[in-house]
Amino acid sequence: MHSCSDLAAPPLYLELVPPLEAVTQIDHLFMFRDAGVLSRRGSGRFATDLFTLSITCDDSDGARVSLAEPRPCFTPRPRPFQGVVAGLRLSSRPQRLTDCKVLDMLALELGRVQTEEDDLPALVAVLDGLAKGLRFAAPPGAYSDRTERRKVRAETGVSRRRLAASRRFRQALGQLASQTLPLSDMALDAGYYDQSHLSAACRTFAGKPPGALRAQSATIRFGLSLQDARLKDRLRVVINE
Repeated sequence: MHSCSDLAAPPLYLELVPPLEAVTQIDHLFMFRDAGVLSRRGSGRFATDLFTLSITCDDSDGARVSLAEPRPCFTPRPRPFQGVVAGLRLSSRPQRLTDCKVLDMLALELGRVQTEEDDLPALVAVLDGLAKGLRFAAPPGAYSDRTERRKVRAETGVSRRRLAASRRFRQALGQLASQTLPLSDMALDAGYYDQSHLSAACRTFAGKPPGALRAQSATIRFGLSLQDARLKDRLRVVINE
């Protein structure tokens, strides 16, 4: 495996939809590679209402597995991130992780993508294996409505209604880059009543109307490996500059 100090590839963040065989508690797969460009000191850390199961490679600890609690708020980074991290965003805490061999394979692939973007398909394949091997304690709907409300607030720090609103907005953000889809249609696809409902959500969560957010979006430039049909059809978000 490459040393994390050898990180030379450009920064890259991507999100992909989980494989079809994965359980519904898995929201998406992700991979992040940086040398302090996107994660500079003092910048806002990505906040998510989902659990984060990740394997990280950095200079101080090498490869390590962690399960982070949901973070509904943004906090400044004390120092830039150096290395690569990949994993899954989960709507609940897993009861059991997959086999240790899969985690070892994931750590190996992380070392490869530190400098070579062409190894991304292999990394995603291992992430898919991790997603398929996760097990959860209880299926959705196994709790009473009152218990479910308490669990949501305890795990995410927000009410169930606020949680649903943030996830609906996150879905809408994934469609804003489309310059051809009318905002009214996009609003309905994301679960809003109409375009004005979407506009109100954009101002609440991003401080701007949807038209302004769309104007800031740019066409995704796919690298060689990201042109792979198995990845391109599943991509939700890509930041590579």
